[in-house]
Amino acid sequence: MTATCACGNTKISVNRGPSDLGICHCTNCKRRTGSAFGISAYFDIDAVTERTGNTSVYSLRNDFHNHEQHRHFCTKCGTTLYWFVSTLPSKIGIAGGCFDSESFPEPTYTTNDRKRYEWLSVPTKWDNSAGTDA
Repeated sequence: MTATCACGNTKISVNRGPSDLGICHCTNCKRRTGSAFGISAYFDIDAVTERTGNTSVYSLRNDFHNHEQHRHFCTKCGTTLYWFVSTLPSKIGIAGGCFDSESFPEPTYTTNDRKRYEWLSVPTKWDNSAGTDA
């Protein structure tokens, strides 16, 4: 599976599916994607087979979860493509919306539901209304 930025300049490929896949309704994920939620796919770092294109990195601290994030974004179009989280040293997060829809599995959970827009519904099989707040 390959995730690609909006302009096609930057790509990251993995050789197996994610170990953790969900949607997040926190303010930070909404801002990262410019959408109503973020889709975060976490892979073992050794699943990455190729990274192409140029990225810049911005870092942020999440005090609620007590971790640092280092997000890589395309230097040409600005798409946040992948990131590293200090509390998940063996994982890489990849923006789920950057994968082709034909090859991307269904998320298995939702989190930070207290910040979910009231008009947005998710499948009840992975609804976690008591999810964390960030």
